[in-house]
Amino acid sequence: MTNPNTGRFNWHELMTTDPTAAVRFYAEVLGWSVQEVDMGPMGVYRLLKSAGKDVGGCMAAPPGMPSAWLTYVGSDDVDATAKKIVEHGGKILHPATDVPGMVRFAIATDPQGAAIGVLKGLGPNANDPPPAGPPALGTFVWDELHTTDQDAAGKFYHAIFGWTGKVGDGDPMKYWHWAHDDKDIGGMMTLQTPHAPPHWLAYVAVSDVDASTAKVVEHGGKVLMPAMDIPKVGKFSVVQDPTGAAFSLFRSARV
Repeated sequence: MTNPNTGRFNWHELMTTDPTAAVRFYAEVLGWSVQEVDMGPMGVYRLLKSAGKDVGGCMAAPPGMPSAWLTYVGSDDVDATAKKIVEHGGKILHPATDVPGMVRFAIATDPQGAAIGVLKGLGPNANDPPPAGPPALGTFVWDELHTTDQDAAGKFYHAIFGWTGKVGDGDPMKYWHWAHDDKDIGGMMTLQTPHAPPHWLAYVAVSDVDASTAKVVEHGGKVLMPAMDIPKVGKFSVVQDPTGAAFSLFRSARV
């Protein structure tokens, strides 16, 4: 049976310099709860939950690594995907590894330097399809690549995951929409901030972008881009948690 999660964004993981502070922040801002899982020598892994359902994970960042959200894409064969990444100019940061009974994963960078994870579920629910209907509040709804070379990135991700896509007609920003199985799954744009490295930015659905953005500041975070309307699309802001990890708050115009 074909895994419906293959080629789709299927996990988000916060690597942070302060897991305790980060978990407290996301509980206050997004209402997430946490379940701590003892991983033995690997330490404590924190499952982040919204309305009782897993939405992501949290772990301590390796020494010297800044806090960041890592986006994962589903793969039927993590080892083969990791090999493809290298063949097409990417680099492997963490080789294919099993978390027994749960997942097999690898972490890489694309040729421009944006980090991306590859993941295959190993548990009994690994082939469950994504939830039907509009994304629930408090869940990740969009992933966006900020890169220095859209053409090269487009070719790379097509070769690795089979993604296609296009720029909207007459769009002065040349915003690229990634497509998988003829459905939009994410976006890409040219990096606008000179000092920032290429990266993936994850969007979380909220009911009120202005109120959630204010909560970010109230609980020690920063606003990197204030709330902004996109006609016929929705409203968003880009923020940073107190440990330095950036993410976006989003409300769709369709809900």
